[in-house]
Amino acid sequence: AATLGLASARIDGSMAAVFLPGNLQDEATCSVCLEYFKDPVSIDCGHNFCRGCIAKSWRGLESNYPCPQCREIFQHKNFRPNRQLANMSEIISQFMLHGMKSLEEEVLCEKHKESLKLYCKDDLRTICVVCDRSREHRPHTVVPIEEAAQEYKVSVCLSNRLDFLKKERQELLEFKSSDDKKSQELLKAIEAERQKIISEFEGLRQFLHEQEQLLLSQLEKMEKSISKRQNENITELSREISLLNKIIAELEEKVQEPVLDFLKVSDEVKCPRPMTVSADMKGHICNFSLKTVVLKGVLKKFKDNLQDELGKGEKEDLTLDPDTANHLLILSADLKSVRMGCRKQDLPDNPKRFDTNSRVLAAVGFKTGRHYWEVEVGSADGWAFGVARESVRRKGLTQFSPEEGIWAVQQNGGRYWAVTIPQRTPLFLNEKLSKIRVYLDYEGEEVSFYNAENMQHIFTFNVSFNERIFPLFSVCSTVTYVRLCS
Repeated sequence: AATLGLASARIDGSMAAVFLPGNLQDEATCSVCLEYFKDPVSIDCGHNFCRGCIAKSWRGLESNYPCPQCREIFQHKNFRPNRQLANMSEIISQFMLHGMKSLEEEVLCEKHKESLKLYCKDDLRTICVVCDRSREHRPHTVVPIEEAAQEYKVSVCLSNRLDFLKKERQELLEFKSSDDKKSQELLKAIEAERQKIISEFEGLRQFLHEQEQLLLSQLEKMEKSISKRQNENITELSREISLLNKIIAELEEKVQEPVLDFLKVSDEVKCPRPMTVSADMKGHICNFSLKTVVLKGVLKKFKDNLQDELGKGEKEDLTLDPDTANHLLILSADLKSVRMGCRKQDLPDNPKRFDTNSRVLAAVGFKTGRHYWEVEVGSADGWAFGVARESVRRKGLTQFSPEEGIWAVQQNGGRYWAVTIPQRTPLFLNEKLSKIRVYLDYEGEEVSFYNAENMQHIFTFNVSFNERIFPLFSVCSTVTYVRLCS
C-alpha cells in the first residue's frame, strides 16, 4: 500500500483525471467541514475527522463525547492519527487539482509529444508509447494506465478493508477482555453478597438462639425453684404432721387429767403453715408470660418488615423512549443515558414528545405491582428524575410538581430537593449522591428514593395512583447527565 501510495503521488494530472475512483473523493472528505482531511484522526467507533474539527466538536465537554457522524457516546476523549488516510487525502487532492486541468487539455509527453497512456511500475510515472519502446523503459514493467488505476483502486480498497478488519478484531479482543474482566468482577461481587447474606443470617440465627436459650434458662430456673419449694413444703408439712400425730397421741393419754393441765399442753402446740408454691411463683410466671407476648409481637413485626423490604419487586432494566425526548436532549445509542445538547435536533413532532421542557420518559410504565430501578447522576447541577403519570402534559411550558402529575427529586443550586408543593423540600444528606434507587409501590401508594450506595432513605411521596405511571428524567445543563443502570 505504501509503494502504491508513493506511485500515486508521482502520477501526473492526466492519470488522475482518468482513473480516480468515484467514491474515493468522499472517503477523503471530513464529514464535519466537508473538505479534504487535514491532519485526520480516528476515534473509537472507527470514523475519521480532521483533528481541528473533532477538537472543536468536543470543546467544553468533560465526559460523554459523541461521534459527530454516528452519535455513539464515549466516556473518554480518545483519538489517534491516521497517517495512511492523510497520505491518501493529499494524493487525491493533488489528483483533483491537476485532473480538472487535464479534462480540458490533453497532457502530452514532454519528450515525444505523445499522449500519456501507459504507466511504468518501476519508475512510478506515466509514459507514452514511444517511451515504452525506448531503451530506458524496455526492461521495465509497463501497463495501460486504466489497468494501473484499477490496481490502485483494488489496493486501496483492500488496504482499507484490512485496516477495518484488524480494527474490528482488536475491538473484539478488547471487548472480550473487558467483558471477561467485568464478568469476573460481577461474579466476585455476587459471591461477596452471598457471604454477606450468609453472615447476616448466621448472626441473626445466633442471636435468636442465644435469646431462646436465655428464655428457656429462665423457665428452667423457675421450674427448679418450684420443685425445690414444693419439696421443702412437703418435708416441712410431713414434720408438722408427725408432730401433730405425737401431740394427739399424748392428748388422748391425758384426756383424764385436770382441765387446767390439758389447756396448758394445748397452748404449747404451734403449727406454722409454710408459704404455698403458687403464692410465691405465680407473679414470676405472669411476668414471664408478658415477655412471651412481647416476643411474639416483635418477631411478627420483624418478619413482616423483612418480607416487606426484601419483597419490593425485581429490578427493572429500563430504557428511554426517544419519541418522548425533547429536541435538546441527546440520548445514547443504547437508550440508557441522556444529556443536553447545545442546539435543537431535527426530530419529528408527535403527541408524545415534550416540546418545551427538557424531559424524557422511560419506554415502559406501570399500573400495578412493586418495582425499582437505579439511576446514575452527574456531579453537577441540572438533573431531576422520578415518576410521572401517563397523562402528564407534553406541550408548552409546565411546572415540575405533583400538581402536574410529577413526583421527583432534583439537584439544583448546589443542593438536593424533593419537588413538593407549595414549595420544594430541602434534602439534608450526609454525602454526595452518585447513584439513586427509586421504588414504586403502586398499590402501596408510595414513591421512595434511596442512596443506592448505602440504602440511606432520601424521601418518600405518598400518592394515590389512578393511571399508568412512567419513570421520568430531566436534564437542563450541558455539563451533567442521567444514566439508567442495568
